[in-house]
Amino acid sequence: MMEPDSDFREPHLRENDFLGAFAVIQSDAGILMVQNRRRIGGASVLTWDLPGGQVEPGEELGAALRRELDEEVGIAVASKPEFLFVQEGVRTIGGERAHAWRSFFFRVTSWSGEPTAGAEVLASRWMRDEEMAEELTAPYHDSFLAWKNSGGTFFTSCWSD
Repeated sequence: MMEPDSDFREPHLRENDFLGAFAVIQSDAGILMVQNRRRIGGASVLTWDLPGGQVEPGEELGAALRRELDEEVGIAVASKPEFLFVQEGVRTIGGERAHAWRSFFFRVTSWSGEPTAGAEVLASRWMRDEEMAEELTAPYHDSFLAWKNSGGTFFTSCWSD
């Protein structure tokens, strides 16, 4: 299996910090998650993440969220996303600062289409709350889990390799 690039940012955006938009989409089956391959702790690992991704230059957060949901799981947002929280952090690789990130998280309550993994992700699934503590172990998952448990609108995190 191919090793993931240690820098998950889009190649044409690697000179800048990461700005992201991510969706919390809930159904009776749980919260929609997508599987990615990441380099964490120096190893190639599979992670379950919320769908979403990097904002392109000149793109607004809502437009990026809509584009990413279409690309990753093939759904179209049918209502205005509701802001939930922002996560800010620093990624270090080999002890060196690689970049900062700011990720904005939105609740999406209405969409069209059945979520299915697209070309940008390995799989998609609905994850129940009771599975999250065991499944969501990437360093950047800390903010989402804290928000789920206690609420809040601003979180800081770090990701070191």
